[in-house]
Amino acid sequence: TIVNDKQLQYSPKGQLLSALSGSIPSLFVAERNVLGFGISTGGSGGIKMRGIGGAPTSGVLMMVDGQPQFAGLFSHHVADMYGKEYVDHVEILRGPGSVLYGSNAMGGVINIITKQAKEDGCHTSLTSQYGSYNTWQTHLTNMARKGRFSSLVSVGFDRTDGVQEGMKFKQGNLFAKLGYEAGRQWNLQADYSLMKFLADDPVYPKVYKNDPTGIYHQNVVRGSASVSAKNKYERTSGNLRAYYSYGNHHIQDPAAFHSVDDRMGLMIYQNMELWPEASAAAGFDFDAYSGKIPLSGGKDHSQAPMATLKRKHIVEYSPYLTLTQSFMQGRFSANAGVRMVNSNLFGTHWVPQAGITASLGREWRVRGSVARGFRNPSFKELYLYKMANPELGPEEMTNYELAVNKTLGHVLSVELCGYISKGSNLISVLDGINQNMGSFTNKGVEVSAKCKPLEWMGIQANYSFLHTSLDNLTGAPRHQYFLALDLMPHPKWEIHPQMKGVNSLFVSQDTHLQNYLLLGLKASYNPAEWLQLFVTADNLTDADYCIMKGYEMPGISAQGGFRLNF
Repeated sequence: TIVNDKQLQYSPKGQLLSALSGSIPSLFVAERNVLGFGISTGGSGGIKMRGIGGAPTSGVLMMVDGQPQFAGLFSHHVADMYGKEYVDHVEILRGPGSVLYGSNAMGGVINIITKQAKEDGCHTSLTSQYGSYNTWQTHLTNMARKGRFSSLVSVGFDRTDGVQEGMKFKQGNLFAKLGYEAGRQWNLQADYSLMKFLADDPVYPKVYKNDPTGIYHQNVVRGSASVSAKNKYERTSGNLRAYYSYGNHHIQDPAAFHSVDDRMGLMIYQNMELWPEASAAAGFDFDAYSGKIPLSGGKDHSQAPMATLKRKHIVEYSPYLTLTQSFMQGRFSANAGVRMVNSNLFGTHWVPQAGITASLGREWRVRGSVARGFRNPSFKELYLYKMANPELGPEEMTNYELAVNKTLGHVLSVELCGYISKGSNLISVLDGINQNMGSFTNKGVEVSAKCKPLEWMGIQANYSFLHTSLDNLTGAPRHQYFLALDLMPHPKWEIHPQMKGVNSLFVSQDTHLQNYLLLGLKASYNPAEWLQLFVTADNLTDADYCIMKGYEMPGISAQGGFRLNF
């Protein structure tokens, strides 16, 4: 599934993951506030795809321009890293992607592709909006191109007082990318991103620690840099990327906690046309990540050896290969792939996948696949706290999937998908120790449709159903549905209403199952080519709901703002 930048901007949600949640079948993101996900104790932003994922350790892999994003220590992404302003589109893979992307792509992959100037010139946009809960978001983005050189720079600042008193959040972020076309076949790029947020949380100490006056504080800095060299020839194309990311987290919950992590890697792949209707992709990934926790609970390693961590390292290298063969002028195709995963801690194991696709006439398409995915244990599961177990192995899953797609020209597209996911070696606590002992079976159905009945009207809808063998699975509603209208009745006016619905969402043992319907809206007026005025509104039904225990979600909320293009 591909979500383009216009679809992201049409959403009344201010953050990228909030905009995606529910708008893609079986994709659900845990939220706790009008703005800001936070991390650690009381943090949100955990992603579940078809009921698979985590809070915070994730079985869904976040990527930016193909670069893995999970932090080294706890093996999860930091949801506040991702804005909408510099995004060209987002690629979502539902189901295992471990053959191509490795660990954490057990349940799916979300790959954010950033913008790039394609024509000579300089274009700048300034977007600012203000509204409910004293929420303010401002972003400045510049794209430029001169001959073979191109650049993208985006800076932003967000802040809110929060839904509940004392739940403040503020954040600054930067994303910069430089490109150079070294001839017709090669494109060189370098990018850097930086994010810092400060968050206060009065809810967790009140709900979980019986401390009505306590406030937990988070001070988080994360950065990432990479360089890449892309090639594109007549019958082959590929990329070489080297990257480095780091994080520095200071948390008071209520005693001081400090962690440092970093990650470096090398990714190489090459796509090749072998012979008529046959292609292959070969790649190699090298990944080394490490981290340390010098302070936990206000104590250093000598005082709290099980709650702190001296620097630990994991090194992985994985070659992979995929093959695709088409038949009968592309009407049928078969594909297969395998990754050999090697790790200094987890040994060697193989990850395969295979699939077939058949085009039955111009309007019908059927596809089926079998794929395995995996997630390596995090440093927390291996070394931290009394339940630590350094002998843990990877979690594994096999997914069986069958889908039918029907198109009617450019007017209508409908897809029906069914899947069965079987997981094994899940990390669970038994007798106070982390062990590879859990298993699950998830079964589901997904229906998605896009329709453009009129030139000025677009309709998008989806529904997903999930049945899981696991009891009390959070962040995984049994039923989820979404409807969006894109209405442009006049060149200067745009109206984008949305509806998101959730049924049977488990939150906690002492919280009833959540069932809610949210209506949202973004409406804009363009008095000139360089100016857009807009308003957004969310939860117009004023639904009373929560996704995490104790964290009440916003009622009716609204923002107004402008966008300048020059």
